[in-house]
Amino acid sequence: MDFKLVNKIIAWFVFIFASVIYVMTVQPTLSFWDCGEFIACAYTLGVPHPPGAPFFILVGKIFTMLPISSDIGLRMNYLSVFSSSGCVALVYLVIVKLINNWRGIPKSAYDIILVCGSAAVGALAYAFSDSFWFSATEAEVYGFGTFLIGVCLFLLMVWWEKADEAGSDKYLLMLAYVIGLSLGIHLIVVQCILIAGLMFYFRRYDYTPKGLLIAFGITAVSFFVVYPGIVKKYPALIQMSGIFALILFAGVIFGIYHSIRTKNSLLNIVCVSLFLIVLGYSTYIGVVLRANVDNLPINENKPDNIETLLSYLNREQYGQQPLFFPRRYSQEPQHERTRQLYSSDMDFMWRYQINEMFNRYLFWQFIGREGYDQGDGVDFSKFFAIPFILGMFGVFYHFRKDWKLALVFLFGFLVLGVITALYQNQQDPQPRERDYFYVGAYMIFAMWIGLGIAGIIESVNEFMKKQSAFKAVASGVVAASFLLVPVNMLRVNYEYQNRHENYFPYDYAYNILQSCEKDAILITNGDNDTFPLWCLQAVYGVRQDVRIVNLSLAQTDWYNLELKNGRPYGSLPVPMTYSDEQLRKLQPVEWDENKVFSIDIPKTAYPDSMQNKPDLPTKLNFRVPATIRQQYQGRNITAVKVNDLLLIDILRANKWERPIYFSVTVTDENYIGLGDYLVLNGMAQKLLPYKPSDVPGMAIDEKTMYENLIQSTNTPSKEPKYGFMFRSLDNPDVFYDQNHRRSVETYRTLFLRLANSYASDSTKFNLAKETLDKMNTAIPSSVIPMDYRLKYEMANIYSRIGDKAKFDELTSQIETDALKDIEQNPTNVQSFYNPYRVLIDIYETQGQYQKALDILGRLQMMNPNDPNVQQKMNLIRSKMQNQ
Repeated sequence: MDFKLVNKIIAWFVFIFASVIYVMTVQPTLSFWDCGEFIACAYTLGVPHPPGAPFFILVGKIFTMLPISSDIGLRMNYLSVFSSSGCVALVYLVIVKLINNWRGIPKSAYDIILVCGSAAVGALAYAFSDSFWFSATEAEVYGFGTFLIGVCLFLLMVWWEKADEAGSDKYLLMLAYVIGLSLGIHLIVVQCILIAGLMFYFRRYDYTPKGLLIAFGITAVSFFVVYPGIVKKYPALIQMSGIFALILFAGVIFGIYHSIRTKNSLLNIVCVSLFLIVLGYSTYIGVVLRANVDNLPINENKPDNIETLLSYLNREQYGQQPLFFPRRYSQEPQHERTRQLYSSDMDFMWRYQINEMFNRYLFWQFIGREGYDQGDGVDFSKFFAIPFILGMFGVFYHFRKDWKLALVFLFGFLVLGVITALYQNQQDPQPRERDYFYVGAYMIFAMWIGLGIAGIIESVNEFMKKQSAFKAVASGVVAASFLLVPVNMLRVNYEYQNRHENYFPYDYAYNILQSCEKDAILITNGDNDTFPLWCLQAVYGVRQDVRIVNLSLAQTDWYNLELKNGRPYGSLPVPMTYSDEQLRKLQPVEWDENKVFSIDIPKTAYPDSMQNKPDLPTKLNFRVPATIRQQYQGRNITAVKVNDLLLIDILRANKWERPIYFSVTVTDENYIGLGDYLVLNGMAQKLLPYKPSDVPGMAIDEKTMYENLIQSTNTPSKEPKYGFMFRSLDNPDVFYDQNHRRSVETYRTLFLRLANSYASDSTKFNLAKETLDKMNTAIPSSVIPMDYRLKYEMANIYSRIGDKAKFDELTSQIETDALKDIEQNPTNVQSFYNPYRVLIDIYETQGQYQKALDILGRLQMMNPNDPNVQQKMNLIRSKMQNQ
């Protein structure tokens, strides 16, 4: 057998196999979180959030131009698909080289099966690991970034093989250029410098403890020269002293010249590598150039000069965090609540930042993931820890056979894993799982799986000592490993990683935009109610007339200036009375919550049906509650944020000429005291000059809601058109994670709000039933389970419209779910729709008074002095006697 031919065939096999699976499971359009932003930025060559990803955006732009799909988002997703598949092939090739490093080049069929089979299993184990697979099927930086980590490790292994040959240093120079380019994708790749430094030492120098320490020191210095040196400090030097920065660059050029003249290879490697890293990093010039384009739809931080570029690179928008201590530094309320769960900073560092935020993720990949809700743990029954055990054996065997490279790769695993987790100093809780940060560490562990299989084959044959059986043993172990590791991982993870026909993020963004009238100003709050909307506007041309005001970004001057002065897609600017200078200086201010604001209301702001009414209010008077509450020098400070001041100013400047909406994702505290003036239109609430309902927060526009929810569509419109999209929410083959399910519950809440409104009018009972039937058809609970509290709402509506059969059917389901909730959370009595209240209500409605008393008895045991419980028990007993 020809090893080179077999090696190439299997490398192509793992690439094609991974590609086929990824293409089958890729998101058919945009995904949530940053993906919509990156797709939009690639399509428009925009500037994404700090610190940017210019090289990723440039390559993404090329993919958006390829005629491989009619959907631009899918074209961009294919960048992750094929770069991830390429990474899998590189993992295979690196494992082959690691095994060959102690075994030599395979000569027999047995050798080829051992080397190539083991490497293929390890590579495919990585391909079907949870986090890497997830990144491979969406337009995020991690698939492409991990591909470049694979390129770096492959180049290092090629150099290791050829280091004694003339011209081998070119692989190190290629490595430097790849690292420079990677700075325009994600900083995870730059950590390969640390791996390279250690490999260089072991390959070029004889080992001594002192020499190793010196190598660690030089490697660390090399890393800091690149990051933060080249990445942050050199641009700062250009700003402070352009001449000195030029002299420094000229020094590198002279170093190259001098190294060539004196034939100093080490100096040549250092100087040329620095030059190539800077050359690769030069993709950031494109950021400055694009930031100077007028009306660029997405231009975050507007880094149009060296000063603003520095702010952009330093991520100043997100604030600073301590590198080492304290570990629990955040004063945010959500982090303060979890502070007491840990006895010390060291306890927090181990239990949360290492064990929860890295070890748990590693175990997800190779032991099994318990579920796909945030905080879920490890499930041994998924993979029976076979991949993990093989990987751990691979670590042991690697050290036994080749301790130098084993130490290098162990160091790389720690750098890309635990050390990265500690560097990030993440606080508890996080808005979402962060497993994707450590895909580089998972890659190295997958390599150890391949080495572990090779080690098992060698160990068995060493024990048997029958050369005639070597080939059979190798074939058997590889085949068994292939079935128990990548095939089993593919089987288990396929359901959860399959995004085929998942149009939810697109439809979610579409439904928010189409809840608004023409030229509306739409207030949003987070990533998932903003980035997908940007993508629909920039890439798909949907509702480009709507101006989106993100409250998180509205605390920055650059964003507020863009809102005021920009006209993306020819849309109208956001009206403001603030001058540009005032916007630049806007800061949170101390606030008197009793202060009354008054906004003029022209008669034309009212609906036509109200304009002839006498005594229409000509002013809207409201109080803005404080959004910052702190204690300072013994007194309570109340203040408002910049975004609150901005909203007040927009309201004044708008003069009711354009409709203003709040996305349903915006929380009450961001309504600046105007919650009673909002009416629900769908996925957004419209601001009115009058209170539309006597019950605060319950007003809905029945006509618009009916058009949006009942008259849904599967065909998107670029222009204003009511009618939501609910594609594939009735498809049992599509997996929806916790984030999707939360949003689905928002849809269901809208249906229930509309049905509840109809149920208040006996002439509209038929519409209430139609609304509930439409909800059950568009979003069946058999596909996406419904929370029992929503079922309780639905059951009450059926009861009010006289459908007892539906009521009884639902209460049976509610009883089961609520009793389960009590078993799992017996102290859950504070929430409005707690399981105790739900059960007592349905039992009382059904006349099952003894069951109601049993639940009340449980409550009384927990709260023996609560008079309300005793009063309710007396009422139920009275009803039992009168039954």
